[in-house]
Amino acid sequence: MIFGIGIDTIEVPRISRSIEIYGEQFLSRIFAEEEIRYCIGRPHAAEHFAARFAAKEAFAKALGTGVRRGFVWRHVVVLKEWSGRPFIELREGISGLAHRIIGSDFRIHLSITHTKETVEAIVTIEL
Repeated sequence: MIFGIGIDTIEVPRISRSIEIYGEQFLSRIFAEEEIRYCIGRPHAAEHFAARFAAKEAFAKALGTGVRRGFVWRHVVVLKEWSGRPFIELREGISGLAHRIIGSDFRIHLSITHTKETVEAIVTIEL
C-alpha cells in the first residue's frame, strides 16, 4: 500500500547560485558530509547537489510534513547503491519522526532524473 508520493523539480542554476552566495553555510545546512564529498568530487557538482535537494524535498512531500515540523535537511541522506541506483537513508530525528508518522515498517523508493538545467525527483513511501 502507498503511504505517500512526493515530487520536486528544481533548476540547477538556483542551487548553483546558493552555493556561490552562501558556500559552506548552505552546504552544511542541507547536505550530510558524504553527500558533500560525493558531489564536490563530480564534474558538474551543482547538478548532483540539485538532485539531492530535489530528492529531500520530494521525501518531505511524501511524508506529509513539508520542510517544517521537525524536518532536518541533512538527516535525509541521498546515497547510491553499487549499481548507481539512488536511495534515501533517514538519520537521527527525521528517522524517529518518519516512524511516528508512518509506523515501523515502510520502504522509500526514489527516482531522480536531471539535465544541466533541471532536476526532478519522485519519492514513494510504501507500507
